[in-house]
Amino acid sequence: MMGIVGLLALLLAACSPTASPSNPRAVLEKKVETIDSTVQDLFEALDDAGLSGATAMGVVDGCQGAPLPGVSYQAGMGVTVGEQQAESFAAVAKQLEATGWTQTPDVLDGDEKAPMGRFTRGDITVDVKTGGFTYAGELQDEDRMTFEITAKDACVKIPDDMSFVDFQDLSKEIRPRG
Repeated sequence: MMGIVGLLALLLAACSPTASPSNPRAVLEKKVETIDSTVQDLFEALDDAGLSGATAMGVVDGCQGAPLPGVSYQAGMGVTVGEQQAESFAAVAKQLEATGWTQTPDVLDGDEKAPMGRFTRGDITVDVKTGGFTYAGELQDEDRMTFEITAKDACVKIPDDMSFVDFQDLSKEIRPRG
């Protein structure tokens, strides 16, 4: 009887949504590939909207905590749009919708007068904001449009003997194709 209980406990632990995958690096690398591919799509959408010179960075970070820590990957982009924030946002939104993105009714944090929106496609979310941000009481990057690219269920559980530092080699500048 104790053998059956032990086997059942082992099987339940293996199926637990909080258990770390057998190869967390492979799981995270798949998410990196998906997000980086999305960034390439965004580079193209920006070019098609007449906005060039975008920069992008992919970053690995820690998520969750003890007893099961995790790692996640997300990307950020930015492009200078000058004073034409509304026109630039409209052009980007049009390009995103033309390539299968859906704008959600979600309200984002930030200057409510600045054009912004959340777009989704599959398991990926892109938050697009204009108007800059306040840091130490001063407005920064008010002439830029920024993009935050995240995946649904982004956190990949890792064993207790690992840390997000073990995955930092996946953080990088993302350059446009070609």
